[in-house]
Amino acid sequence: MSADIRLIATDLDGTLLDENGEVSPANAEALADAVAAGITVCIATGRSHASASRFARELGIGDSIVISYNGAMVRRVAEDEPLLHVPVDAGLASAIVHHCISERLHLDYFIDDNLYVTHVDYWARLYLARTGDMPIPVGDLRQFDGRTPTKLLVSADPDLVKDLFPREQARWAGKLFVTHSLPEYIEYLNPEATKGSALQWLAAHLQIQMEQVMGMGDQLNDLPMLRFAGIGVAVANAPQMVRQAADAVTDRNDEDGVGKAIEKYCF
Repeated sequence: MSADIRLIATDLDGTLLDENGEVSPANAEALADAVAAGITVCIATGRSHASASRFARELGIGDSIVISYNGAMVRRVAEDEPLLHVPVDAGLASAIVHHCISERLHLDYFIDDNLYVTHVDYWARLYLARTGDMPIPVGDLRQFDGRTPTKLLVSADPDLVKDLFPREQARWAGKLFVTHSLPEYIEYLNPEATKGSALQWLAAHLQIQMEQVMGMGDQLNDLPMLRFAGIGVAVANAPQMVRQAADAVTDRNDEDGVGKAIEKYCF
């Protein structure tokens, strides 16, 4: 089975990357075959642009466009200025900072492609280990009041996140896009900043029809991308909600699921 796919967008963590945070040879080969066939390959991730760009360069697509920060930024790997940037409103960002201080929650504050934290603790070190983004301790994040960050992210124990997530969605309903990427994370973005809306923008920018787009992911933050893409593919390790929303399910991330989906739907 194959379709006229001209654009592939793939998530990183839990999708393209294996459990060691690496791209398997089979997945890398499939992406290289897609590029050789004239298909545009785009990384679409909740990570920062800098973190995502490292993988783009390793895959030999350093001239490509990356969707980062869960869709809040669309930017060419080698360029400093984004093609699209949809930051969080300054007032809402300030409210999140003050809320997290009162609730004693660890908060990552992303602005100007830098990651700021109050201090470097377990959660900051975990994020660094996972993404390579160096946390910059600044003591008090309230000094950024009035600024418009690209994204804010709360890190906490997965059990706490499971309880906190629906309450945070309700708290900011209609004001922010609150999503869930990994078990320890709650992410806060502009309501117009989703992987789906960014993918739509990118397809239009490249003059590609959405029916010619394949999106691949594994978590709730990937749902908008899977729904908007002509073919939305979930990896088998995705939660049931994500698998049910996808057009197709491929093998797990540690079983070369991305490569197998590319082979099936692009060739």
